[in-house]
Amino acid sequence: MTTIPIDDLNDPRLAVYRSLKATNTTRDLNHFIVEGERLVDRLIASRYPTDSVLLTDRHLDRLQTTVPEDVPLYVVPFEKVHDLVGFPFHRGALACGRRLPAPSWRELWGTASGTLRFVVCPQISNPENLGSIARLCDAFDVDGILAGPSCPDPLSRRVLRVSMGSALRLPVVVADDLLSMAADMENTLGVEFFAAVAGEATPFEEVSLPPRLGLVLGDEDRGVDPAWVARCRRSITIPMPGRASSLNVSTAAAILIYRFASRAEPPPRTQASIGLGGT
Repeated sequence: MTTIPIDDLNDPRLAVYRSLKATNTTRDLNHFIVEGERLVDRLIASRYPTDSVLLTDRHLDRLQTTVPEDVPLYVVPFEKVHDLVGFPFHRGALACGRRLPAPSWRELWGTASGTLRFVVCPQISNPENLGSIARLCDAFDVDGILAGPSCPDPLSRRVLRVSMGSALRLPVVVADDLLSMAADMENTLGVEFFAAVAGEATPFEEVSLPPRLGLVLGDEDRGVDPAWVARCRRSITIPMPGRASSLNVSTAAAILIYRFASRAEPPPRTQASIGLGGT
């Protein structure tokens, strides 16, 4: 492995790693940054090309063997990396990935057979919430996330960090007109959309799962937009007997995704299974 020591922070090869906190908006760039050993490994293992890896000298011996031979490996002094990225940084590893053309939903699922599960995020605004939702979807085998244009960049540093790299594996389709795309998916794939709302609606435990489901989550302040409620086949809610009237969207997502990610209906509860007729 050939390493490239760099002591001068003005070296142009380090430009993509400079002032990351001030340049977190990466949607319009042709690259993105991941931070930390695990995310560097997951970027290398993903479909996205790795343009370069940056390690501090304190982490070089332990991490350099994980970097492919054809990827430039830059090494900077540990005491300088904080000035480079613009905040205290102790994870020891960064990498620059290259964006690829985003596939359409037709390319991803147009010929799919069997059940499909989607989570729909028309207006999530907090990158950490989107990162948490991506990690949940990855954990519970959701087929993909459908996102509106106002959602955070799925490949932004914060989304990738919170999702622990799940956004590198899980398809996230961003559409300028997500309502129209949902209508096309309903007509073409038979996807039924359920709106997750607070208040009067069918408790989520009581609904039957359609073979193809899109779970629509609302934004952090106003919930699901009325246009989406009208678009959805039905509205469902999480019963809350306590005094709080709503949950954080990522917390609600965890409850609902765990239920709706199931690929089959649970068996009917019999008297024996609920302890009402057994011996």
